[in-house]
Amino acid sequence: MKIRRREGALHLDISIDGSDWIDNVIVKRAFPLSKTTEFLSVNDSDGKEIGILTAMDGLDLDSNRFLTEELDRRYFTPHITQIKELKQEAGMFKFVVETQRGPSEFFVRNWRDSAYEIVTNRWQITSVDGGRYEIIDLEKLDEHSQKLIEQLL
Repeated sequence: MKIRRREGALHLDISIDGSDWIDNVIVKRAFPLSKTTEFLSVNDSDGKEIGILTAMDGLDLDSNRFLTEELDRRYFTPHITQIKELKQEAGMFKFVVETQRGPSEFFVRNWRDSAYEIVTNRWQITSVDGGRYEIIDLEKLDEHSQKLIEQLL
């Protein structure tokens, strides 16, 4: 499979085994969502599934890059690398964090309804405005961040 993005195009194009290009495909993650580079549903512009890409590791470098960029755009979830501050304000928790994309602040109303453990030590947190944040590995956070988050666990 080859993947490209034409200049100015919103979606990707694919060619399967050297066949003609299929323009404007939409790639979605299938379940389980914890397998971010496996089991990707490839759909035509009408939403009809063309097939499933079981793993990205067999793609050439350019195809892999285009697909990674597309998935990052579609499923943008900042990864929390440090929790600088966590305090309660007006019945909500205010998070001041550092992410792979820079600093961020967000509020969480009810921890039990807004956070869940995807797999052991990997957490997804949803803010009051619907933003999603992820802690990839709780144990890899610095000691200060771990102490702050332990208040909620």
